[in-house]
Amino acid sequence: MGPSLPRQVRRDISREHGERVLAAQRDTQGRWQVGTDAALHLDTGDPQVQHVRWETVETLSWDADASTITVMVADGVEVRRTVVAFDGPGRLVELARERVDASFVARAHEKLDGARGTVTVVARRSPTRSGPVTFSYVLDRGLSSDDPEVRDATARALAVVRADLGLDGDAG
Repeated sequence: MGPSLPRQVRRDISREHGERVLAAQRDTQGRWQVGTDAALHLDTGDPQVQHVRWETVETLSWDADASTITVMVADGVEVRRTVVAFDGPGRLVELARERVDASFVARAHEKLDGARGTVTVVARRSPTRSGPVTFSYVLDRGLSSDDPEVRDATARALAVVRADLGLDGDAG
């Protein structure tokens, strides 16, 4: 077991974000990377630690050979990529996978006519179950959101997900 998370770091996270620290691990630069019930706090050496809500993590992968975790975060229109190196795996990687998986609440796939591909709509929410359900879509390679057939398939998949969640009568 490595060194404990400094109390001040724990207090700052609790005070600033109201979150409970569940796992923490030092990276190869000696910076603390922290996982809470609601977010991943990535210290990349910038003045501001990245507060990444679990439901915004598009992908999270562990490279055992390089001992790195790669986090892809969807921030509205842009996707940011952050890579952090560790001396080995730890509880933080396990926690991150569990929390990201817990943020998925529903998904639906719609195939386009003529085997052109599939549209997937995903509904996510904070694993703390606070905050709104957010929806995103994934298009198979070669598909464009400008294509009317793709837009129709996306609307059908969204309707299925909303119905699965009991939101089919809601406007938001």
